[in-house]
Amino acid sequence: MESISDKSLRFARFLACLFVLFVLFLLFCNPLYSAIVINEVCYDPNGGDEGYEWIELYNNGSINEQLEDSQILSAGQNWVVQYKLPAFVLRPGRFLLIGGTMVPNAQLNCNFTFQNGGSETDGIRFQSNDGSYTDTVLYDEPNSFLLTDDSSSAGTNFAPDVSGGYSLARAFDGVDTNSSFADFIAEPNPTPGLPNRLHCDYALLHISHNFTGDNVDISLWIKNLSLFSPNLTADFGILQNDLLLYEAGIEPIAAGDSLMISVSLPCSDAPLVVSLVLPDDPDSTNNSAVITLTGHTDGNLLINEFLADPDSGNQEWIELQYLNTEEKADAGYPKDYSIRDASGAKIRFSLTSSQDYYVLCQTPETLQSRYPDCPAECVVAATSWTNLNNNGDSLVLLEDEVVLDSLSYYEDEISKGISRERQVDEDNVAMWQNSYSSQGGTPGLPNSTAPMLELPELGKIRLSGSPCKAVAGETISLTYLLPAASNRISCKVFDLRGTKIRTLADYTLCTDRGILLWDGKKQNGSFASRGLYYILWESQAASGGKIMRKQLTAVISN
Repeated sequence: MESISDKSLRFARFLACLFVLFVLFLLFCNPLYSAIVINEVCYDPNGGDEGYEWIELYNNGSINEQLEDSQILSAGQNWVVQYKLPAFVLRPGRFLLIGGTMVPNAQLNCNFTFQNGGSETDGIRFQSNDGSYTDTVLYDEPNSFLLTDDSSSAGTNFAPDVSGGYSLARAFDGVDTNSSFADFIAEPNPTPGLPNRLHCDYALLHISHNFTGDNVDISLWIKNLSLFSPNLTADFGILQNDLLLYEAGIEPIAAGDSLMISVSLPCSDAPLVVSLVLPDDPDSTNNSAVITLTGHTDGNLLINEFLADPDSGNQEWIELQYLNTEEKADAGYPKDYSIRDASGAKIRFSLTSSQDYYVLCQTPETLQSRYPDCPAECVVAATSWTNLNNNGDSLVLLEDEVVLDSLSYYEDEISKGISRERQVDEDNVAMWQNSYSSQGGTPGLPNSTAPMLELPELGKIRLSGSPCKAVAGETISLTYLLPAASNRISCKVFDLRGTKIRTLADYTLCTDRGILLWDGKKQNGSFASRGLYYILWESQAASGGKIMRKQLTAVISN
């Protein structure tokens, strides 16, 4: 018998399909219709406003539109008519620029007095000559005077209030969702009477590196986060000490799609700078990255486990392990070490005795109270501490500035209250996993191992443990058996609104078989509420090739 949740999910998918078909019909079937939209507006020019304000209309339909007696209105406290249009036929796909006497190339003139925002919602509206149709942009908030949108209700979503000299421009010419927030962006370089700039957001993702002899192998993805593809080529480069080691032109990437780049470079130990330049990209923060060349394990002492985001009552800590017990016995104590993060700040400590494991922390008593199985002789109080960044960091273990070991981690790999543990594959390549321990970590002890579960068929993912009562300690497990010996895995949990609540793996290097556990918690450590959740799985052989994608569902029954 089909459950209520299954019926709800089927109905939600049916509605989503209808919406997608409707959008595709509007965009590609091109029936005979006309719709005049406000495509761009400048209400706060640089300097004085008089004579410099303008509005650009666009016909996103398929037939000519006679604009005679149509009106431009504006609103502060209420809607007032600013301009009544004369006879003018606007053809499909064409622009009409209406502006003050100081606006170059304006086809029609009007010295507008649009509101400049700054304290509450203002608005600009086009109204058809018979009054049956409007297109409205509301900007700034709050909507103190309850200005109406195109549904004749008080608007609830707003475009930003732009700075002087900026315009409000549609993100894509003519595309109108009736949401001022979604449709309009702040444009620092206005294009009156011309097509709007395509502000397509590219992002650098999943940056990783491995050493092969004297070379470093760089792997990363460039993803188009926008709903459309740009019409320009992006410039990609990798530099070291201001010397360009690699460059490439990136042809337009389809909406939502990704491009993988793999390159092997001879280089020194200095950091690498990765740069991506796409004209008119609205978010430059995700277009560059610094790669600290970590991953060397040249010493006998290495970083074996760390906790970057402790839960309440706990603290950050780092576990070190000796590989060779004979060298450990001959080490000669005391010895001074440090761990340097990406900013250059250091955790400093001394080792005064011979142990298999050392656990570095700020307050030994608190750590031993939280992890009673941790041997007391393993715990070392650091003489100085720098916080492990939850949004990603690199850690370099040093002895007299000589690198003994190093690693990098990323924001989505960090879960509150759960440590990251080192694993080594058959080729002695280090991989990192979340601890399987019920304590959330194994400081001073051998790293945890995955629970023994029956593996699925080759190339399959098996989900078990749903429904899950997470508050009672139950977990949801995803066991996998993949064709390649070494793989990259991404696994993320979303609620029914499409919001990501937890990352179980983020392009994580894994062997061909294993298990991922979801404890029913969000990324911040709080329990997910009762309900249905989507789990999106992606895996690919580490050498590249076809990506396997799976969508699974799980129920939390708290």
